[in-house]
Amino acid sequence: MFAGREIRGHGDFDVLAFAEDKRRALRFLMDKGWLVFGRFMENGSVWQYLFYKASDIEDSFWDGCKNFWAIKPECLAQVLQKIDRLQGEVYTYQTRKWLVSGDIEFIELEFDAKEDGEYVARESPRIACPLDKAILRRDGIPYLAPEIILFYKSDKYSSESPYAKPRTEADFKAIMPMLCVESKKWLVDAINAAYPDGHGWLDWLL
Repeated sequence: MFAGREIRGHGDFDVLAFAEDKRRALRFLMDKGWLVFGRFMENGSVWQYLFYKASDIEDSFWDGCKNFWAIKPECLAQVLQKIDRLQGEVYTYQTRKWLVSGDIEFIELEFDAKEDGEYVARESPRIACPLDKAILRRDGIPYLAPEIILFYKSDKYSSESPYAKPRTEADFKAIMPMLCVESKKWLVDAINAAYPDGHGWLDWLL
């Protein structure tokens, strides 16, 4: 959306909503017949999750889940069987690779916070951006500012990470030259706050 062209292929479609709208958004999809699954963190691990169908748990538990998958009603039967097998199982990135290795039609829902007129990209340390800078539009369609998306991807920038993704580095190199000075400064400040010991992207940005 930001570049005005397709930079690479994508395996899924991500939709961002604010946490205060979470229950309304999930109920809307379920009322339309979509299957909604939540990923709940397992034992505090950032990389392991329990995978549960949202309709099978109490609404109050949704508050502790930031990430959901919504599977369209007419999705292939074999895909739905795969999803059902994950119920209550530990979810990892290897699980995702197995799950989406074939045809699958779903959207991934992320719920973030807004506070005092700011989009909160991270709560601790607090990293935020004014809403009018965080949410941009092209042809009337809202999308998240690229510097915020790059910040989210920054934890997977390096080959030293077991979850490093070459496309993350490719995204950074494609988009970074397009950023205005203000956007680059925000990204530098955000990375400095999140990675006080340094980060490989800083040399490029500076």
